[in-house]
Amino acid sequence: MPSPFPGMDPYLESWIWEDFHNNMIGAFRAQLNVRLPRRYVANTDLYVWREDPPEGQEGMLGGPDVHIAERFPPTGTEMATAAEAAPITTTLPGIERKQRYLRVIDNSQRRNVTVFELLSPANKTASGNGEAYRFKRGEYIASGINLVEIDLLRSGVRPPLGKPSPPVVDYYVLVSRVSERPRLGIWPISVRDPLPSIPVPLDPGQPEVWLDLRVALDRVYAEGRYEDQLDYTKPPEHPLREADAAWARELLARHLNLPPSAPGDHP
Repeated sequence: MPSPFPGMDPYLESWIWEDFHNNMIGAFRAQLNVRLPRRYVANTDLYVWREDPPEGQEGMLGGPDVHIAERFPPTGTEMATAAEAAPITTTLPGIERKQRYLRVIDNSQRRNVTVFELLSPANKTASGNGEAYRFKRGEYIASGINLVEIDLLRSGVRPPLGKPSPPVVDYYVLVSRVSERPRLGIWPISVRDPLPSIPVPLDPGQPEVWLDLRVALDRVYAEGRYEDQLDYTKPPEHPLREADAAWARELLARHLNLPPSAPGDHP
């Protein structure tokens, strides 16, 4: 069964988000690899960073370059050196964090062409992880890599979206093409809107391909059996504005074959 919502399902912004996030990245990858020219391929990778809870300071430890670094096994000398005991041993405090992202590469040159970021709550904090993400985002925009940023979270601190500021809505997609910088393309989306298909820029002069967000969501929702896991008789974890909440009450009442709730009731 598909989600009862025509676009983004606000109930997914909850404890189930990490599963949803990882599987959406996989659905994007599968969809793109059917549509991309043979020169290009979409694959996934992980960002890894360490979070230091006492000070609340986080630093990114890994991220994409314009070219993908080759990895070579250590030599015998390097292995011997690494095995030597150090005079002092310490422990690096903090927690290692990981987040999956998607990239399109030029397979012949092993070069990153486009990066996709599906934002998570950690990316939308005022400091710490959010600050680290905004720094990384700035590096994308300053580089020769296209950026597609997808925000399907209503909560948190939204990264800057340029000037003039687009209207404040529930969700958005940002497309930053290398050929158009510093201009950014913004697709604003409300909780009542269908999720759009979005253009995926490649190298200048190459035709763009399209990514259908709703097709990806439907696949992930069905494969994850989210309808069995989400309780639509209760309010979403992050409350909707009253006008949208009234609309959602009617929509879910039809979906569940229940009488519409009164204002102040679920959801």
